[in-house]
Amino acid sequence: MLLALAPAADNGSAAYAKARKPASAKVSKGKKPAKVAKATKKKKGRYAKKSRRHYRRTYTLRGNPEVTRRVASQLLMEKLPELAVLVDLPVASPVGTEPVPVQAPAQPIQTDLSSGLRYVNGNAYQDSELDEQEDPDGISEADEEELEEIPDDINYFYKEFTTYMASLNGSGESLVTYNGADKQTLMEALVDWLGTRYLFGGVTRTGIDCSAFTGMMYRSLNYKLPRTAAMQWGVGLPVDRNELQFGDLVFFNTRSAVYVSHVGMYLGNGMFAHASSRNGVTVSSLEADYYSSHYIGGRRYDFNSVATTASLESGKGNSLQ
Repeated sequence: MLLALAPAADNGSAAYAKARKPASAKVSKGKKPAKVAKATKKKKGRYAKKSRRHYRRTYTLRGNPEVTRRVASQLLMEKLPELAVLVDLPVASPVGTEPVPVQAPAQPIQTDLSSGLRYVNGNAYQDSELDEQEDPDGISEADEEELEEIPDDINYFYKEFTTYMASLNGSGESLVTYNGADKQTLMEALVDWLGTRYLFGGVTRTGIDCSAFTGMMYRSLNYKLPRTAAMQWGVGLPVDRNELQFGDLVFFNTRSAVYVSHVGMYLGNGMFAHASSRNGVTVSSLEADYYSSHYIGGRRYDFNSVATTASLESGKGNSLQ
């Protein structure tokens, strides 16, 4: 009975079957109907794999250059007068010598002993790093790993390496440490950078971070450090805190995600220079509660070696002879 309902096989049934074929069947091989092609294109655009191109994140410039430079200069004059005179900062003369005229600052620096804050022109200066709750950029371990090498074409801060300077004002104190750190050259580089604002990932006068700053200081001696604080920690020779000398690097743990997260350059008398995440390039004390509690160690490097760059690039540390 069902078979009786089937159409007879004649010329009419062939025409019917042809008319029932989908529109896509009329398109020759290799082409798609307009509607199908449009839908496919839209799908590709929506679900296509994301580009591998890295879009660098924008970070916040931090610090007040005028305030930071004035506070750091005062600390150098008070705590490290023997280094301050190398860069013509006015200091008090030793007893029995002719006094050196010192101009009083236009705006004196006031210190609140209860809080430890310093004030210049009404602006507060807090000597510590930004903690993870305060940090608007949320710097992570992944951020540290993505830092690029300091460009080799940034050479305006280079200075010719001096081999040896006999004494300081006839005192017999050498201006070059036994491992080749020239105090005059490094101090001139430091004063040149004082007050530069902090910028994570920055390597220029506009903004600089802590490991780039130490890299800049060492480059003034024609010595190339690795880019990140963790890498700098890994290639230096460990030094006990009570044996630190001028030019050594000091390291800190200031973040939970990264063990070695901050670095500075030791100056002497418990003072060190660094690019602070709160204030920019400045001078601080290792004895301050914040830095003393976050300090993890010091490292020393051999500036006398002529093969420092090659050894660092090969991933091997320098050994002092």
